[in-house]
Order: sequence, then structure tokens, then C-alpha cells
Amino acid sequence: MATYGEVTKGEALIAQFLAHKLGSYLFELHPELWTLPEIGAYYDTRTWVSTRFTNPSGLVIPSQAGIYMFVVAPHSGKLQDHSYIFYVGKTKNLSSRYEDYLEEQQGRGTNPRENVVLFLHHLQEHVYFHYSLVPESELDNAEKLLKDNLTPPGNTQKAIIGRLSTGVEA
Repeated sequence: MATYGEVTKGEALIAQFLAHKLGSYLFELHPELWTLPEIGAYYDTRTWVSTRFTNPSGLVIPSQAGIYMFVVAPHSGKLQDHSYIFYVGKTKNLSSRYEDYLEEQQGRGTNPRENVVLFLHHLQEHVYFHYSLVPESELDNAEKLLKDNLTPPGNTQKAIIGRLSTGVEA
């Protein structure tokens, strides 16, 4: 460990870089998109189920089509909810997709993604899996409504360009 005034070197420096990378997430917030009527109209009648993202025995996730979110929810004493939607996805089989993520969290599976593995490990005590059943024919629209309006940082493809205005008329 470097003392005051010394430059950190070797493995300690690598660990410092990794710690900084793990704790840094770039994200955008567009509150003007959160209240669009189409989101409420579509999701008002949906039921959401939430579970901490773990692998407990007896956990039953339905094998039906649905939309899901990974939510970071640090619970700190009596502070009110201060969760953050990190990722939105769709699937034809929620149970299978949940199992895929459990495998990926361990660095296994067909194609483990670095960002997913790091996210699920670094924040594992605070990650929740939310899902809602959605007919397979509506999956694309259901995902698009959430992903494009809530702009979760874990989603890399967002179609918000052109939906935001500066509030200044030309």
C-alpha cells in the first residue's frame, strides 16, 4: 500500500482502477419522458412482481413471455425507496431468462458479457428482478416503452433522439 505522497503501483493500482470502474455508471435522466401517457396507458393494468436477484430454492419465475427489469435498490435504514432501473429486457420465457442471468453472473453460459457480470457481482446485495407477464405479440412494444423513456444505463440501444425537445422554439 502506498503511503501519503507515493504513487500507487502494481496490483494495488489495478485494484484501484477496477474499484473505480465498478463504482462508475454513466447514465442519462429524461424526466420529461417518464410521464408520457402511452407508458401509463399500457402499464396501468399490468402487475409487476419483484424478487431479490438470488438463487434461493423454491423461487418460481413463470415460463411465460414478459418484460423484466434489473433494479438497483439500496435499502438504507428508514430512507424511502431510492431504487434505480438499470436494465430493461424482454423474453419469451421469464424463467429461462432468469436462469441465463444466474449463469452469466457466475461467468458461465454461452456468452458472458463483462458489464453484466461486473454489475451483478458488484451490486449483488442490491439487485432486484422485476417482471410483468406480457403477451408475446406485445413484447417489442412493451420493452420499447420502458427502455426508450426510462433510458436505463444498462441498455445501449435507445431511440430517444428526436423525442426530446430543448423547450426553445426556433
